[in-house]
Amino acid sequence: MSRIFSDDHIFRDMTIALALLFILGPAIDHFFPSSWFDSYLTVAFLVFALFEITRRASDLLIGLTLGIPAVAGSIFNAATPDSPAINLGPTIFAGLFLAFLVHRILKDISVGSRLSAEKIFGAVCAYLLIGFLFSSVYVFIALVDPDAFAYSEALASDLKNSSSGQGVFTYFSFVTMSTLGYGDISPVSAAARSCAWIQAVLGQLYIAITIAALVGTHIARARD
Repeated sequence: MSRIFSDDHIFRDMTIALALLFILGPAIDHFFPSSWFDSYLTVAFLVFALFEITRRASDLLIGLTLGIPAVAGSIFNAATPDSPAINLGPTIFAGLFLAFLVHRILKDISVGSRLSAEKIFGAVCAYLLIGFLFSSVYVFIALVDPDAFAYSEALASDLKNSSSGQGVFTYFSFVTMSTLGYGDISPVSAAARSCAWIQAVLGQLYIAITIAALVGTHIARARD
């Protein structure tokens, strides 16, 4: 079944799109500071992911059910940065859509016994999406409880200039998942601390299990 860029490289395309999202976001904010750039770059990726995932008939219903509200909500979120209570809904749908993408990718790369570049791209894409998913969780927690996190002065300033804090919490998410822990943003509430340690453990388990599975697949294939 056809897809936007390639029938056989959906995970490669999504990995490239994610990489561009993470690279362009900080670059654009540096040269053109604006509160809405982060949100609209996120919208662009969600639209791309929605088109990619709904090319499969089996994913059409769930993809549209979660993807369309996520995209529409993210646009609304960017347009109403000063309405945190209203932005809870879009954040939830974006998180659910990202969780669906992770589930679909992991399911795909677990099928078949042949190790391919597409499977490796899928594993990388899922890892990046897990980090992006947890950033949405942290945004949700911060919207519900503004005192859930403690910030350094620099990050507090960045947070004030952001429509949703997505950039700040994406940074915190990947720092947590890689267990770097710079300390410029710290979880304070019980919910924030729980999510942080769960993500840290999941990140390490994901790398260990995924590498073991891919290497095991390659060895088993080589023996046949």
